[in-house]
Amino acid sequence: MLAVWIAAGALQADTLYLRDGTEVKGTFIGYESGQFIFETSDGNQTKYLSRRVERLTIDRAEDSRYRRGSRRGTKSIAESSTARWESITPFDVRLEDQWIRSEIELIKGQRVKVEAAGTVMLEGRTAVDPEGLRNRRDSDAPMPNENDGALIAIIGKDPNAPAFLIGRQKEFVADRDGLLYFTVNHWETRNAKGSFRVNVSIYRSADDSAGQMQKRSKVIAVQGNQAWTDTGIDVDSNDIIDITADGTITISSGRRTTPSGDLKFNAKTSKYPIQSIGVGALIAKIRYRNGMDSSLRYVGSSNQMKLGSTQSGRLFIGINDDNLNDNSGAYRVTIRW
Repeated sequence: MLAVWIAAGALQADTLYLRDGTEVKGTFIGYESGQFIFETSDGNQTKYLSRRVERLTIDRAEDSRYRRGSRRGTKSIAESSTARWESITPFDVRLEDQWIRSEIELIKGQRVKVEAAGTVMLEGRTAVDPEGLRNRRDSDAPMPNENDGALIAIIGKDPNAPAFLIGRQKEFVADRDGLLYFTVNHWETRNAKGSFRVNVSIYRSADDSAGQMQKRSKVIAVQGNQAWTDTGIDVDSNDIIDITADGTITISSGRRTTPSGDLKFNAKTSKYPIQSIGVGALIAKIRYRNGMDSSLRYVGSSNQMKLGSTQSGRLFIGINDDNLNDNSGAYRVTIRW
């Protein structure tokens, strides 16, 4: 963890101590986007990534520029000191057919630290720690060129996302947005026993909106004459999905309705996907990976879907109507997950 120390009056200049042993003397200008801005005696300003910095001492801490920031957009030294490593509840990673999904959603550029311990028994006979077997490879494993049985990770479920080695300990910067997944770098899962205990810490800065992770967001058009629209969004168990919608569509006989639907337009002889809500209302479902569909959910103009512990698949948004041929128009739907 970055330690920021303030010492007043004793030094002739502010000093930045780097982790490689370098000492940079000059004037501390501010802290912005995870970087220390430092001006040397020749007037040049240089930015240093926070991970390179061991500590900072300030010569004139009482000067107002250190309390408020020297220029628009910079963070004060007091603000920068609120950055911290935040530990996530430890969890176990076993050797299974599927990657183990953590509850950790990363955003691109975020610093992550992983530490692991424990033992996994490969095929019931070979014990490995998170470093794996240093002199053995498994050509069918997710990472065939890394140690057999090592702890590895991936960000998101995009098939093009690269897996990377974790071992006992690794600190890295997320190269994309997405949930963090783990597995054991071995192909055969039969007779596997034991697990790795994984501890993940996220570096939270003042720019992380009081430590809250940013959600991903997508805007789609849902056509009124189409029963279901594939959002292209794969969701996992326990996800929380926020959906808002606006606009109008025209249903039979030129009647217009909003995403909330309109019960007074419901025909008594019609069989709607959800009979108890208005025709034209926005609805949703999850198509599971086995091809089956979840129960239908009312969305309306604004709603939040909380998925159960066994729900994962593709999110579809639909129109609550049994005859879509004479419909027109579209809703604008914003999905955050």
